[in-house]
Amino acid sequence: MSKLSLRARLTLFYSLMLTAMLCVFGAVFYHSLNLIEDRNLTQELRQRVVLLNSHERVSGGTMQLAVDPNNPDEAYLVHSAARYYQIFRLPGGDLVVQSEELAMLGLRLTPDQVRSLSASGEFTDQQLNQERFRFHNAVLSGTDANSFLIRVGIPLAPADDARKVFLHAVLLMAPLGVFASALLGWQMAHRALRPMKELAIAARQIDVDKLQQRLPLRGTGDEVDELAQSFNETLARLENSVGEMRQFTASISHELRTPLTVLRGETEVALLEGHSVEDYRRLLVSQLEEFDSLTRMINDLLVLASAEAGEIRWSEQNVDLAQLAVSLAEQLEPVAAARNIRLETVAESHVHARGDAAWLERVILNLLDNAIKFSPNGGRIQMTVTSESSSAKLLVADQGIGIPPEALPHVFERFYRAEPSRSKRIPGVGLGLALARWIVEKHRGRITVESTPGQGTRFTVWLPLYTTEARP
Repeated sequence: MSKLSLRARLTLFYSLMLTAMLCVFGAVFYHSLNLIEDRNLTQELRQRVVLLNSHERVSGGTMQLAVDPNNPDEAYLVHSAARYYQIFRLPGGDLVVQSEELAMLGLRLTPDQVRSLSASGEFTDQQLNQERFRFHNAVLSGTDANSFLIRVGIPLAPADDARKVFLHAVLLMAPLGVFASALLGWQMAHRALRPMKELAIAARQIDVDKLQQRLPLRGTGDEVDELAQSFNETLARLENSVGEMRQFTASISHELRTPLTVLRGETEVALLEGHSVEDYRRLLVSQLEEFDSLTRMINDLLVLASAEAGEIRWSEQNVDLAQLAVSLAEQLEPVAAARNIRLETVAESHVHARGDAAWLERVILNLLDNAIKFSPNGGRIQMTVTSESSSAKLLVADQGIGIPPEALPHVFERFYRAEPSRSKRIPGVGLGLALARWIVEKHRGRITVESTPGQGTRFTVWLPLYTTEARP
């Protein structure tokens, strides 16, 4: 059995809700109509009783209605009120007088019924020849120690007819209203879901080769536009990820091909030509350098893969960032001196950051390594460590070739290289800065870059200071 479409489910839901509401309101209105009709009949019956009581006269053991023949309006009112009228003598229960209408309806009461009515409630309903009546029962004492049961009735047919008309109208109009609302709801659901269908059609046209496309926005700012905007943001992130993957494929292919080609070429030459032991030694040293480069590249890839999978853990501790920076600068100073690059370090004492010393060491090494790679011979690199407010600040500034302005927003992206052509003379595949940013962000810090082409680059890292309150 196929599932109902969203349009059909919406229409069915609104139809069921409308049906339930009509049933509830219909029942409430019907009950209210009953109460109103009963109240009106009771009030009218009381008014008739008051009118008749003012014209009743007891004479010679009997009770009669006294009407002024010269007042036609009064006579008409009394006659109308007494259309359904009976008087019984108590306690015998014999009939004294009754109206002609009740006589024709064949209303006959036994003495026991009369005495029962005199002792019962004020109002009673009675069925007479397929017509219902409501009677007001009152006991009136005469002047000669006689008492009488006076009954004044009113037909319930008008109220019953009103109820029937209302009920028939509800039973007739409710299905028509539900059917009309279902048709209208079907059309409204179609119009409401049409933008969703358009988005679905547009989304089906986007594949991995068309990630630059975006879903159209109607400019209404409603939920559909919000959904389209969220999908477009997802597409932008996906496009960026696919772009990084493609760039990585190109970069890693080039970086792997170059050392493998060198290794193969040197090996083939060594096999074809005879060499001395010293030549073979130099060849093996060169190949070891290529193997080290490949190993570093693979290690960086493994670290990033582990980071994305959430498999890397570290413990936060008190790290003397100043001492760590000075120690690493001393280790890299011979590498910088080999290219006649001056490495200067200025560090405030007791600048303690909260984090993992091994990972923070990797950040500093990556920044210094980049500065050395892109600095010209005879250049200068300055590293400073200070504390500002609640952060530890690490600055690495060089006087190298700089970074083009259009490349600055991308330098921390994985596998990004501002000038791929330089990979022939400057090693690396663009993983160091991506790894550095990931480490800094995991330490709840931030890293920024400023650069001027031809003048140099400045990397700044802010990390939370280690305080007594911040201890884990």
